[in-house]
Amino acid sequence: MTYIPRHKVTDLIPNKFEAIRVVSLEARRLNARARTLDVSLPGKITTLAVDRLLTGKVSWYDRREREIEVQEAAAAAEEAEETEE
Repeated sequence: MTYIPRHKVTDLIPNKFEAIRVVSLEARRLNARARTLDVSLPGKITTLAVDRLLTGKVSWYDRREREIEVQEAAAAAEEAEETEE
């Protein structure tokens, strides 16, 4: 069994439960892809998923942060429209 220090994962995703969710979704995606292409993966799927997360191959975003960014962008757009008028 491969030991992965928790701080490596929580440095990327602060909430450890969210990190587990992201890794499990990636593992499911890898498993489905391997079954579709009828290939065997080199190692355990969960270990591969964690490695992909740690190397930056898995894109992840915090939903709350994304909503705040969208709201700020909309407010900036509204301000730009008001200054043009």
